[in-house]
Amino acid sequence: MISPKIVKYLSWLIFYLVLALILTINCLNYLDPDFGWHLRVGETIAQTKNIPYDQSYMWSLEGKTWVDHEWLSNLITYGLWVLGDYIAVSLFFILLPLASLLILNRYLFTHYLKLASHRLAFASLELVALIACLPHFGVRLQEFSFLLTILLFIIIDSCRRTQTIKNAYWLAPLLFLWACLHGSFLFGVAIVLGWISYEIILKIFPIIKNYFYEESLNNKNLKKLLLIVLVAILLTLATPYGTKLYSFLGDYATNRYYLSNIEEWRTPYSLPFVYWQIIYTQIILVLVLATRNYFHKNTQLWKLVIALLLLILASRSVRHFPLWVIGSLLFLAPRFIQLNLENINLVSKKIIKGLIILCLLLTAITLSLKINFIKNPFTNYCDNFPCGAVQFLKTNPHYGDLKIFNDYGWGGFLIGVWPEKKLFIDGRLPQYNFKNHTLLEEYSEFFQTEKIKTKLDEYEIKLVLIRAKEPAFEPDWLEQLITGEKPRERKNPINEYLKTDPDWALVYSDEVALIYARK
Repeated sequence: MISPKIVKYLSWLIFYLVLALILTINCLNYLDPDFGWHLRVGETIAQTKNIPYDQSYMWSLEGKTWVDHEWLSNLITYGLWVLGDYIAVSLFFILLPLASLLILNRYLFTHYLKLASHRLAFASLELVALIACLPHFGVRLQEFSFLLTILLFIIIDSCRRTQTIKNAYWLAPLLFLWACLHGSFLFGVAIVLGWISYEIILKIFPIIKNYFYEESLNNKNLKKLLLIVLVAILLTLATPYGTKLYSFLGDYATNRYYLSNIEEWRTPYSLPFVYWQIIYTQIILVLVLATRNYFHKNTQLWKLVIALLLLILASRSVRHFPLWVIGSLLFLAPRFIQLNLENINLVSKKIIKGLIILCLLLTAITLSLKINFIKNPFTNYCDNFPCGAVQFLKTNPHYGDLKIFNDYGWGGFLIGVWPEKKLFIDGRLPQYNFKNHTLLEEYSEFFQTEKIKTKLDEYEIKLVLIRAKEPAFEPDWLEQLITGEKPRERKNPINEYLKTDPDWALVYSDEVALIYARK
């Protein structure tokens, strides 16, 4: 007879196996459009032993400088590529979110969710959260932020839970590493500043402590925390780019055009709906509202405030959804999970556990059959990227030497397969200040029918690489019911113009890409 302890460990082993398989299939199901430039920039750093300053991939920004706020992530990506091609890269970015969830679960199970029934309910919620986060996982550098945000929140929560600052000393190396890995470290800085501000507010307004039964750090620990936070923030200025890192990222805040014109920054309620994210958020809200006596002793105001802020961010942009997941799982779930399965008789509990293990095992087997490891992403995703067009240009250098206008979504891919070819735009610098607006806004003017000819002539563009067909706008029945939008075809204004202009000739076409050359 198998002991209950073995059954418990087996259940969790299969659960994490299912999570790993879901992440694996998602990772190998698509290619991040920016992967190519991340890889090439990492290669440049490795070969030159210097971080990049000169903008070298776009002819439109010839001679301009830039700040690679992901330089260390790019270097790690290239190192993995050298180690084992795309398989090694994929494996790392599969294990990264999985390890993040393991760390989160270990902390919550140790300090908050100690009953088996509570952990079961949490695991079910976590599975929904993972599925909702899949669009943001894969070979995506923002996975570093997912891990580092979890670590930051655990540090803060452990300090507030124990009323000590022992773990706060990790803030300095954490923020320094984060500033080297990804520009989202600014979020970490904001959270840390918010935490110290909250501790000060509790000192100034003790009525808050009394009403919410809050505890605050003593004066000695608060002074130490202030010093730790100051050192941690100063260390972010000790990165290779120094203050330029802040000024560069500040451009994203001064012009927010990209928020409404890059799909990843849209809201989950814009078409097409991001159903899993909406479902997860509604589950959390229903569970929170259904929890009786939510505002009672040991409910911490700071957790509610952070969760609310993260919910607002996720409602404004799907890009921030993983942050909302972290906040809701760490700060809300332990409070509202009140499922108690202890009253179920022993036989029923064994049957439930057996069914759970069987379902997880069958799911794992089914998912494992769908895995198809990919060694070279630049030849395996040609249904979405212009593999044939690039090969045509490379074999016809009289075309390849011409000044090109390219599709924004293909910029990163083109850098990956043809780094020596200068482009008009890629995914690194959409917010770059260009002619009194951003480069992305300048790019969008090429798609305004009345400006196409003027823009092509203004930049003396001789070659245009665009999509052969724009994806149709096809809202499902629910989206049509709610918004009133109907399915319709989409046409690329540049294609419509060039195919009728006598000064241009179609020199290459396939199901993915078109190449027009000026005669």
